[in-house]
Order: sequence, then C-alpha cells, then structure tokens
Amino acid sequence: MESTLSKNGFEIIENIYSEREVNEILNLVELKEIENKFGVREFLSDNPEITKKVFSKKLIKIIEQISPNCDKSIKSIYFDKPPNANWIVNWHQDLTINLTNKKEVNNFKNWRVKNERTIVQPDNELLENIFTIRIHLDDCTKENGALRVIENSHKKGVIEIKDWIKNKNGVERICEVRKGGIVIMKPLILHSSKRTENQKNRRVIHIEFTDKELPSGLNWKEKIKFKLIHIR
Repeated sequence: MESTLSKNGFEIIENIYSEREVNEILNLVELKEIENKFGVREFLSDNPEITKKVFSKKLIKIIEQISPNCDKSIKSIYFDKPPNANWIVNWHQDLTINLTNKKEVNNFKNWRVKNERTIVQPDNELLENIFTIRIHLDDCTKENGALRVIENSHKKGVIEIKDWIKNKNGVERICEVRKGGIVIMKPLILHSSKRTENQKNRRVIHIEFTDKELPSGLNWKEKIKFKLIHIR
C-alpha cells in the first residue's frame, strides 16, 4: 500500500466501513446538526463521539501500514457538496498546517491567523511526510464532484500553479469510490473537484496525519492520539 501511495500520490481502498458503520456516523452528524453545513473544520476534536466511530480498528490498521510510527491526526474537516451549495475547487496543493501559536522557525512561512487558527506553510520535509485519508459517507462518482488528481505530481515539491495550468503536464485520475471507502493522498499531489451534476450529496471526512513532531515549541491546533481510542 505504501509503495503505491508513494509512487502515485494517491490510493483508493473500498469497504473500510460497513453500511452500518457509515450510518452510525451519519446519524451522529445529523444529531449534531452538521448535515446542513458544507465545510466544518476541527471536526473530530469538536465531536468526540464521531471520532470514536471514525477511528475504527480497521482504519487504524491501515494508518499503521502507511506509517508505523504515526500515532496522531493533525487536522480534520467535514465536507459536503449538496445540490444547494455546489462549487468548484480549482487545482491546488494542500500546503498549510494549523497551529495554536506563532514562532519564527526556519522555512516556516506565509503565517496568518483565521478564526483562532494560526496557519503556516511548513518546510517541505514536513509537507512530504503528511498523508491524508478521505472517508466517503456517500457513493462518490465523477457526476457528484469526485476528487481529481494529477498522478505523481506530489514528487515535484511545491508547484507554481499558474505555470502548471499553462502546460497541464501529467495524467489526470478521477477518484471514484463507493460509500464506506477511502481515498489516501499526499497533500502535495495536485487535486481539484468539479461541481455536483447528479443532485446528490458528497459527504467526506478529510483527516491529515504525520509521524513528525513540530520544531521549536510550536503546537498543533488539532491533535488526536487515535491509538488511545480503543484502549480500555
């Protein structure tokens, strides 16, 4: 699995969650009145009941296969793309992390504060170490805004998007995945998504992970030690 992720920059794995497990998560989303919100940040840290359902033993096993020393998630977002809130996400890379504080560190740049989050672009070594798991709570096809990626683009470091768009080098892949499946991706892979065309929801939980620690007294805004969840 890791070799495919390292080679292509993404991986699709079906049937990580059963129909029952997905419905349990969706029931909690509805109970928390999240279902009509289209982008909810700090999703897991603000919803511990959902966190317990998300970090199933099956998911934890996959995380360990990707990165045996990884014991924490560092960011989570709940996305929906319903018919009444439809949008395009242009080609981009995920280049920032969320912290609680600012401190000048070599190669950490583009600092800003938004909604009590201190946002920064870390050095390339840290970016290259992060991986993302996108948990699909609905069937996701090209007709309802499936993730699109440029295969192998994660190997090129930070890309100047305007220059890349002029040439459009690389092979585009559409990450279609059924309800209960996951997409694993490197944040440096070029990715985008189109509008939903079939009037169906596309609910996704986006979670980022790393086994690296922050330098010089910096602290993650959202850190969850997921390996502790199933310890009694």
